[in-house]
Amino acid sequence: MGFRRLFGWGSDGGDEEPPEIDTQITTVAVVPGRAIEGEVFLKGGGQGLRIEHLNLDVVAKGRYYDGTVTDDEVAGLSTSRYDITVAPGTEERVPFKGTLPWECPVTELRGQALGVDVSLTTRLAWESQSPVRDVDFLHISAPPVYEAVLDAFGDAGYLVDGSQLIDEYIPDVEARRGMHQIFFLGDRSRGADRFGELEVVFLQNVVGALVYVRRAARSTFEWSEKPPARTFAVAHHEVGQADLVERVRKALDELALIDG
Repeated sequence: MGFRRLFGWGSDGGDEEPPEIDTQITTVAVVPGRAIEGEVFLKGGGQGLRIEHLNLDVVAKGRYYDGTVTDDEVAGLSTSRYDITVAPGTEERVPFKGTLPWECPVTELRGQALGVDVSLTTRLAWESQSPVRDVDFLHISAPPVYEAVLDAFGDAGYLVDGSQLIDEYIPDVEARRGMHQIFFLGDRSRGADRFGELEVVFLQNVVGALVYVRRAARSTFEWSEKPPARTFAVAHHEVGQADLVERVRKALDELALIDG
């Protein structure tokens, strides 16, 4: 997003050029479950810069059960350097890396923005403890298993119409992150025997994804207060091989029976 000037650095009140910071992602395709790398560029300006530690956190904005917005830390990324000193008029590059969790939210589906806010926050910890931050929006692509399942819903007549993050564990399943992402799917046919809108949730891990589908309830945020859901599983290796449209239609038929 370009260099961020660290105005107010130091206490001498001089007219020197302030230090600057810019965080850049070098990974071409950022996807849950895979590595993410980049560099933090530091300019010393006229005063120089002393940093005790760089903290890089992937943060997502979600909603509590009552609808209020919250920030949830998804992952922490690591640098290889500590006690960084940037002399006046010089630059330093500090590499960082990490792995996004399998349950990390995604911000786009085949280049289509989903309305989800996930950012990389670079926070400086130095001697003065000033809370200066560089915040960069992250573009996180949907993994192949998501695309395949959502394509199958598209073949069944339901198209993606946005997404939302909820700060809540999915009950009765093993999960490492207390946040789940809802994909809203609209029905283009609007037939009398069809659901007007669906919610689809993925619980992904190294093996594949457990897929939840239910009638949408956008104004309800607590899992237990929403309509009942049906589930089916898809393994990563099944993408492009299994008939996922059949699984989707079966889940919709079962959903019609329990939600009728």
